[in-house]
Amino acid sequence: MTSWSLLPVALALLCSSTLCSLDCDLTLGLQEDFSLLNQMSTSSLVPCLKDGINFNFPKEAMDRSQLQKENATVIVLEMVQQIFTLFSQNTTPATWNQTQVIQLLIRLDQQLEQLERCLGQNVKWEEFSLRSEKTRFALKSYFQGISQYLQGKEYSPCAWEIVRVEIRRLFLFMSKLARKLRD
Repeated sequence: MTSWSLLPVALALLCSSTLCSLDCDLTLGLQEDFSLLNQMSTSSLVPCLKDGINFNFPKEAMDRSQLQKENATVIVLEMVQQIFTLFSQNTTPATWNQTQVIQLLIRLDQQLEQLERCLGQNVKWEEFSLRSEKTRFALKSYFQGISQYLQGKEYSPCAWEIVRVEIRRLFLFMSKLARKLRD
């Protein structure tokens, strides 16, 4: 088999990835992010339960029934951006698999590019509803709370375990949202 005969197979595999998706379906990518985040730490959560906190995920973002596709994409974009920022601060515990942390950052960066393409280059943030802007602001405040929690706990391994569980929940939420938008 020549290398030229493998080209169509390689292109098909490349374009079946979430990066080439024309319909902006992030479901598989978000599920893979969830799995990667799951594998990063082998620490037990039990000793960290004393550090648990309710980060109060904004109710505005949970009302999927009233979201239009573009507004939901903006919300997912905001969440992915905030998660990327959180993990790119080089404060994750040394006990975590740092290769997987880097892989997660690469995946998140690729998803950000994909989401921006989905929204289109000519879309202006001002075009989205006031409701969407309120939701984006609530999400920024929510992630600010997570950052303040980590800082207050001096980025301890237990604080990061609590945050890792919270981010896993967010990936599940975004996956459900992406599935709903796809259907």
